[in-house]
This record gives sequence, structure tokens and C-alpha cells, in this order.
Amino acid sequence: MDRKMLTRRDFLTVLGVGTAGLALAACGAKPAPTATSAAAEAEATVVPAEAEPTATPEPAVEEVVPTNTPAPPAIFGTGAIELVTWYQDWDGANKIMGSIAPMWVEKNPDVKINLQRIGFGDLFAKLLPSIAAGTEGDVMMMYTNWIVATDVSKVFLDITEPVGGAKALQETMWPAPFTVLDVPEGKVFYIPWLAGIRGAVLTVNTDQLKEKSIDYLNFKSYEEVIEAGKALTQRNADGKVTHAGYSPTSSQYILINTLIWQLGGSMFDTSSGKWSFNSKEGEEAAQILYDVYWKANTCDFELFQSEYEAVSQKLVSIWGDGAWTASVQEDVAGIPCDNIVTPKLASAAENIQDPDHIAGWGLSRRLANQKEKIQPAVEWTRAIVGPDATIQAFDFYAGVCMTKSVYQDPRINDVKYGPMSKRVAEGMWPIARYTRDHVADHGSAMTELGRAMRKEISIKEALTNMDTYLQEQENAARERIGL
Repeated sequence: MDRKMLTRRDFLTVLGVGTAGLALAACGAKPAPTATSAAAEAEATVVPAEAEPTATPEPAVEEVVPTNTPAPPAIFGTGAIELVTWYQDWDGANKIMGSIAPMWVEKNPDVKINLQRIGFGDLFAKLLPSIAAGTEGDVMMMYTNWIVATDVSKVFLDITEPVGGAKALQETMWPAPFTVLDVPEGKVFYIPWLAGIRGAVLTVNTDQLKEKSIDYLNFKSYEEVIEAGKALTQRNADGKVTHAGYSPTSSQYILINTLIWQLGGSMFDTSSGKWSFNSKEGEEAAQILYDVYWKANTCDFELFQSEYEAVSQKLVSIWGDGAWTASVQEDVAGIPCDNIVTPKLASAAENIQDPDHIAGWGLSRRLANQKEKIQPAVEWTRAIVGPDATIQAFDFYAGVCMTKSVYQDPRINDVKYGPMSKRVAEGMWPIARYTRDHVADHGSAMTELGRAMRKEISIKEALTNMDTYLQEQENAARERIGL
């Protein structure tokens, strides 16, 4: 694709960055409250205070307020080549980075690793402005929804050649995560790391399904999930739902993409930038979700305000808030959980899943003028996403990574959530698809879909409103970045 050249002075304007722009980018990769975090993997969910504890790092935030109290850097090694590494400060990442850094510099004595852990809000608030000013770290952790409305080639270094080419890298990692952002064909600008995959996975309260003798591991279709939800739903004498068998509330905005694709339709065309939720397949997909509430009646909007909290209170048996919730609900709330890839529609033309946004790593474009740093930075980043660093994450995180060798390593079976993560990752990534749109804040579109689900407006009106809003956002983003 042809892109206009941008000066550094124009960078922030082109990215649409400003305080408001940043807040939108972090909280709206898809649903309004987007967040992912290895300790806060949220992305449109509600963990206490609408954040999400898990490993695609990125807790949902309503307002980004820098703390101005950065933790002191941790230095490993004494080599002449220093790699300043920015990453989100959460317990899981601290364990990962603190363990891999000393091992890696021992094998690479020419390099010194300068680890700088930064709180989610601060990292979100400073990443793009620092890149624009040329003061960013050499290696930076990010969430793709922070970058989606930008020209990624103006944000991170092109590392296609140092990684051995896109094809070679995608043989060691699943290809789909490289298509979250609109990257020029055959180019690599970031390395994927972790994801909570909201919507592409269903989490179950295993005790509650066992009580009803429901074999969730052998669900053959999405319709079977809904039937199981009906069997699990409880009502009082007045017919009001007192326990939700299946709740799609946290994942419906992701699910509608998946359902449209499975029905043979599409909601976005990357080449033209046109949004089209308002279509035959869009109406059919929305009706499927609507019927979960009003026909199958497996969930009631009056039962809870926060699905996450309702799960913790044992009020929901099956939900789609993300794979990360299994570990958080089990370890924090004592809810016995398991994850499965969301089953396809019985009539699906093709089995496709939208896994929502991810966490990953990018390199500073300044390294183009510090060529001695490029290969070490690439190898350091690949070590971070590799087995020695990442396997341990699944001792406390039930999300997934994108590195195949992590799951091929026998050590994955020795960590608490390793087998669960492996089963889901190997089942989901081969069928994953992304829209490759340029909308940072999907909040208003998410709200419109929710209004239809609540019978406040018709499905047709909601889809029309979604297209109108998303098209405005897409057009503005494409104009800014010169598409």
C-alpha cells in the first residue's frame, strides 16, 4: 500500500494522539472498555473496577493518569550494547522479565538489558508521545489496540529482515496475530506475545456443568452451548432469571464478527475501508445473539451489572469474557474453571474466530541509526516470547500465547494452566481472523449493539448506527495516516 511520508513534527497529529485519543486507543480496541493484561487482561470486560486481571496486559481504564513515580530500572549484564526495555508493570511480567534477562545476558555477554517496568496507565499515556519525540525505549511492550489507528510503519521499526522474513517467523508463530494491525504485505513490525482472546473462547464453571452432566469438552456447535445454557439457567417462582446458564454480555461485540464470518458475510473490507454490519448476515448474527436473551432466555440484563463479578458470585455458568478469566476466577474467587474454543454455528460456512486484540512487542525506529542494536534487540524480543520466558506465565495465567514452541515444550504440562492454554491455543489460532480496521474506539458501536440486545432499538437501527459511527472513525483514521 502507498503511504504518505510523515515528519516527526506531524507524528502526533497523524496518529490522532492527544489525551483523549490515547484514552480511546487503550480502552477501545473493540468494545469500549478494552484492556488486556497479564495481570489485567481486560479488553472490554469488567474486572473489579472495569479492569481485567490477566495476561494480555492491559487493564481497562476510564482515565489515564500518569503516576510520575516510575520504578527504578533493573540492569542485567555489563555489555557495551544497552537495550532499554519498556514493559507493563504487573507481577506476571515482572517474573517473566526478571527470570529471562539474567539467563539471556549470560549467553549474550555483549549486551546489557535495562528493564524499565511502567504502570499500565503510564505506559499507555507515554508510548506514542515518546515515540514521536524520539525518547522511547529500544524494545517496547504494547497492545495492538493502542496502535490500530496509526500507521504502524511510523511507530515501530521494520524488523522483517532481522527476523529472517515474515514467512520464516510465521512458521514459528501462528500467522493470524500478525494481521491484527494493517501491516504492508510481507512485512513484520511487531512480535505477538499474549492474548486473553475474548469471544473466541468460552469459560465454564466446571462444578456447575458437572452437576448437570454437561460434557462441555465435546460441544459440537454454538447451538449446543445455548442449549446447555438453558439447562443451567435458574428462575424464581415469578419466572425471573436468578442464575444465568450462559451470558454473552461481555463478548457479544466480538461474537457478532465471528458469527457474520461463519454465516459467509463480512462486516469490514480492508482494501476499501468500508464498514457493513447492516447486511443480511449482520442481521442474522445479531438475531442469534438477541435470541440468547429473549428466546433461550439464558441471561437477564437485570441479574447483574458486571458479568465478571457475577461469575465470582457463582451466578453465571458459561461466559465469554476471555481465557484469562479462568485463572483469575479460580485463583481469586475460588471458581473451578476451564476454557474451550467457542464452538462454531452448526450451519457455519467456515469455522472462523475473532480473538480480539493482543499484547506484543515493537522495536524503536531509532535503531535504524544504531544498527549494532537491531539484531540483539530482535533476539532479545524473541527470547521474551519464547519457551524459557513465557511458559512460566501459564502457572498463573489462563490466556494464550502465539509462539508454537511454547506449547511444543514438555514443560508446558508442568504449569497449572499450561495444558488448558495449549488446548485452546492450538484449537483457536489456526482458525483466527482479524478485520484489520483502523478504529481505535469501538465504544459507541458496542453501545448500539447493546441497545438492540436490550430491546431499546431495533437490530436494523443498531447495525445502521454502528456502520455510521465506525465509518466516520475509519475515514478519519485513514485520512490521518495517508491511506
